[in-house]
Amino acid sequence: MNAKSLAFAIALIAGTGFASTVQASDIVTLDTVQVRPSADQLAQAQLEATSSIPTLAAVQVRPTVGQIVELMAEQAATQLAAATPIVSVANWVVSLPAVTVRPDVQQVQALAAELAADAVGNVVAKGLVSN
Repeated sequence: MNAKSLAFAIALIAGTGFASTVQASDIVTLDTVQVRPSADQLAQAQLEATSSIPTLAAVQVRPTVGQIVELMAEQAATQLAAATPIVSVANWVVSLPAVTVRPDVQQVQALAAELAADAVGNVVAKGLVSN
């Protein structure tokens, strides 16, 4: 924090302390003032109104797909935050259903063949070691 921002922070704190002691009836207000355009502004407006240059009454800008997606994400996050009692996004917990995976017949047969080959290989290896 540099000296300017520190001085500003102190002045702001001091100002809020002072402002709390001021009564609302002590505030002086000015009468309503009507502002009129200058002669140059009136001449420019007249020139633009009578100009042969075509102008559009309104301009419509279509958002890009990215802007639409961003807007939808912001709206969804706002709705979710309003409906969720959890204050912080970091505290969100998502529970997923348990996944049950059952092998098909071919996978069971392949596993049985692999286990049988391993068992036969172990028996053969033990028989060779004992001889």
